[in-house]
Amino acid sequence: MTVPTGLEARPASVALLARAVGRVQDPAALAAALAATVADAPAADRDALVMAAVQAVLPRTEAWLVAHGATPEQAAASTADVARKRERYGVGGTGVDWFCAVATGRVVAVGRLQYELGARLPDGSRAWAVHVPETGPLDPDACDRSLAEAPDLLRRLAPDHRATRWSCRSWTLDPGLADGLGPEANLVRFAARFTLLPPGPHDAADGDVSVAKFVFGTDPATARHATATGRVQRAVLERWRAGGHWSERTGVAEVA
Repeated sequence: MTVPTGLEARPASVALLARAVGRVQDPAALAAALAATVADAPAADRDALVMAAVQAVLPRTEAWLVAHGATPEQAAASTADVARKRERYGVGGTGVDWFCAVATGRVVAVGRLQYELGARLPDGSRAWAVHVPETGPLDPDACDRSLAEAPDLLRRLAPDHRATRWSCRSWTLDPGLADGLGPEANLVRFAARFTLLPPGPHDAADGDVSVAKFVFGTDPATARHATATGRVQRAVLERWRAGGHWSERTGVAEVA
């Protein structure tokens, strides 16, 4: 869907997000509240109005991050994910909840990786979620540096949400990934950092959707007919064509 441009952010929408900057709030609830501020607009304009509010609050987000220990480069890299995700996946494909998480400082970038404050494991315990932004190769040394540097910043940003474990939910944690890519592939080495939790009821269904989105940038039906351009895409297609599926698994690791 093409999002209309040129619409100004509504003050009520901007104020809602501005109040949430620096507060670890449920991004889904915040997205619902943000949607309510534009509910009276024509349906075709609502996404644009929401994103105008998100964009308007980003300078405040960056200022808050720097004031609480982030470098200007880290703050800018954190908010840059709004434009990156919107361009690659669109508003609906990304989800307004993710844009709200970035715009309020819940998701921050430290080097190669992103971290989400306020995450919870299935048992309810706190965790710092790890995400992989679309910024190039997943170099193991760059990941090492990011994971080493992140805890100090995360503790400063949200002292009431400290965690002792990383969590990551991703299709890259599918146990069979190494079969298609080999143990030395960057994605496989990244996945090996985490200990898998028992599979959940939605892991298999979520995996094919996730792979189609993040590897091919489309939906599963379209992705299955794509022409592979690299070994990751080849590995995905080979499993599908053999009648298999991809799972999206959750893994954890201790914070050093």
